[in-house]
Amino acid sequence: MLLHIALVSITKEVTLAHLAPVSAAIQKQISRDFGPMWNVEATVDAFDKLEDVPIGYWHVLLQDELPSGAAGLHKRDDNKQPFALVALTTNWPVFMSHEVLEMLVDPQGTLTRAGNSLKSGQGRVEYLIEVCDPCQASKFAYSVNSVMVSDFYTPQYFDPVKSNGVRYSFSGQVRGPREVLDGGYLSWFDPQTRHLFQLEVDGRKKTIADRGEVPFAAESLRAFSDRVSADRRDSVIKGGSRAGLRLNAETDFRKTARVEKPKLTAVDHAQVAHARNLWAQLKRIAEAG
Repeated sequence: MLLHIALVSITKEVTLAHLAPVSAAIQKQISRDFGPMWNVEATVDAFDKLEDVPIGYWHVLLQDELPSGAAGLHKRDDNKQPFALVALTTNWPVFMSHEVLEMLVDPQGTLTRAGNSLKSGQGRVEYLIEVCDPCQASKFAYSVNSVMVSDFYTPQYFDPVKSNGVRYSFSGQVRGPREVLDGGYLSWFDPQTRHLFQLEVDGRKKTIADRGEVPFAAESLRAFSDRVSADRRDSVIKGGSRAGLRLNAETDFRKTARVEKPKLTAVDHAQVAHARNLWAQLKRIAEAG
């Protein structure tokens, strides 16, 4: 099934002219790199405002900041459709790529893969399918159309044993099953205790953190993981943009074009209503944070 992703900036710092080349880069990343490996097809388009987004698209919104200092969040709207929020940071295109790829593989944030725990004595656990988290740091990102996009692991990442000639991440920097790179983390759910655990890697230091019990009322495993992983944000940002790969656009000529404003149709009204509902939910999220 062909999926449709809409990128929208709701921060004044990033115009449609800045967003459009990022959209094109993520589209190429999906069509060329990600889609064939994960068997997904998607379109990625940039829109000037929420009200312009057609019904049936999944939203990825760029805004000034997120609750609890998070760099990105996965959510579901009132109709149970997925959407993602991305904070404006030095490397926001990497975050945006990260959120889009994870949304495509697991729209509802509930997919897991069973395997032996990395924590000694814990037994079998359920690993969250978060394809960018173990290699999320910007220094592991790669360039598409001179835009930095997130690396991601392949479906072989949860193989029980390492095999020669197997690709575990697109860039090849992840070299074995369940390996976590500097600045990354890997999350799993222990069904015996209902606790979420995470392996965090910072340089040569590896730490397994107990993130606490997952409430039965939690929106999803991934939403809970996002909420308790805000402290990993600096690891993604660290390093800044690579020289020569910064985006810039002085003028958005599409905003200056003189065109007659068309009359709203029933479809236009439906898009406006959907955008209004999403704005209301964003307000609730901000107030809860």
